[in-house]
Amino acid sequence: MLRRKKEQESALGYECMDEIFDSPEDVLIVADRLSLNIEYISTGGNALLGIQNADTEGCVFTLLDRVGVSQEILEAMRLGSEPFESECCLTNLRTGQAVWCKCRWRLAFLFDSSEEKLIFHVLDYSKERALLDKTRQELLEANRSNDAKSRFLSTVSHDIRAPLNAIIGLADLAIEHKEDGEKVQGYIHKIFRSSNYLLSLLNDVLDMSRIESERMSLDYESFQMSTLLESVTDIIQTQAEDKNQELETEWIIVHDHVNGDAVRIKQILINLLSNAVKYTPEGGKLFFQAVETVAKTGEDDMYVTYQMKVFDNGYGMSEEFLKVIFEPFEKERNGVYGGVEGTGLGMAITKSLVELMDGKIFVESKLGEGTIFTVNLPLQLQLQETADMGRTSLASSEKDDLAGLRILLVEDNELTAEVLKDILELTGCKVEWAGNGLEAVTSFRLKGEQFDAVLMDVQMPGMNGYEATKQIRSMSDAGASVPIIALTGNAFTEDIQASKKAGMDRHISKPVQRRELAKVLREVRGIDRK
Repeated sequence: MLRRKKEQESALGYECMDEIFDSPEDVLIVADRLSLNIEYISTGGNALLGIQNADTEGCVFTLLDRVGVSQEILEAMRLGSEPFESECCLTNLRTGQAVWCKCRWRLAFLFDSSEEKLIFHVLDYSKERALLDKTRQELLEANRSNDAKSRFLSTVSHDIRAPLNAIIGLADLAIEHKEDGEKVQGYIHKIFRSSNYLLSLLNDVLDMSRIESERMSLDYESFQMSTLLESVTDIIQTQAEDKNQELETEWIIVHDHVNGDAVRIKQILINLLSNAVKYTPEGGKLFFQAVETVAKTGEDDMYVTYQMKVFDNGYGMSEEFLKVIFEPFEKERNGVYGGVEGTGLGMAITKSLVELMDGKIFVESKLGEGTIFTVNLPLQLQLQETADMGRTSLASSEKDDLAGLRILLVEDNELTAEVLKDILELTGCKVEWAGNGLEAVTSFRLKGEQFDAVLMDVQMPGMNGYEATKQIRSMSDAGASVPIIALTGNAFTEDIQASKKAGMDRHISKPVQRRELAKVLREVRGIDRK
């Protein structure tokens, strides 16, 4: 009777435990301290650890060992040591899935029983652990990002200082030898070259920043592939001739009119070809090939893949460098590259732009033998009529004289305005300067009929260039028809689109090159906005 009464009391107690430990994230295991036989497992045992009825037979240590409880805990339980809590990665016996849990144990007398029990408590810790792992990973990535930024700033600082030191030193030498015209001319030529390198570095850094922050966008328009290839070749031909290199080209194009970001495609090709020139010694050979390889029809449009290849018999690259060539700021450390300028950003930018266009880029190279870059770009085809509409003749011949062209120059920086005014006057233009947007609107309201074009800075105090453009456009016929050219340090695609939206006809990024400015002025003279 006494034994039956105790069993009934225990059963009643365990029923109460079922009410308390009914969560699938909470498991309670009770075993006899002496026999180690399992007497009770809460309902969470099956849900969390996959424990079946057959698993409850036998020694509790056998079950705990099977689910993955550490030997340290099992040994402490065997010896009756001081209880402690521990994180364990346990295993669900049914699914084999790992589960992070908090485990704790103790010895106790239950239900007024004289028999000591071994109590093992398991609490699901997987959600907290996942959050902790995520936090740790984010911290690790943040530290890596900070390290990358530190390396980035260190590298950029070094690369900026080199041309800056050259510019400052050469300017000082030019002043020192101002009476020696030949020397001064040489110094100015080197200052110009260092300035161009500094500008290319700045452009690369800005491009890389936008790529890494996923803010790089493409500006799709209709263009002729053959015209783009000719333009790229003209630029590279001059560079190759300076090193007595032979540049051969081969273009096999069936569909010439396409839709894409011509500016970025040009950037990709110039980057690859400029590298070929730089890393090929004097007298070397270069080969530029563009072949239409695949045409396919989509749901509404037809696409064609152009394969561009750039071959050179230059220095080549090591196998080690080929593994990291598309990583930012990576440069070949081989001694043959000594004296060759480069930021280490060009190839990273090139690869990102190619992939942004859903293209692919490949490289093959052997040290001392040369390099082959292959770029595959899918582009949307344009009907001949549509493409021609996008390529209207905006200008008369490049040889036209700009003498007498009347320009309203809007620029808030006095030094910049002075330089631009001198450049424009060298091309034969007549210039009137307005120091901000409000002055520009006032000048145009008074004598708008006199101006043939407006060069408009964008970021100015008071009234910016966008607002000034909108107000000029809303004036008389002269305001509606005068060509307005954005002249700004904002060089990204969205900046160009903002200029167009405001009513501007062209967008020139500072610093301004004299030839580019003259070319744009010739182009806009042919615009008829009416």
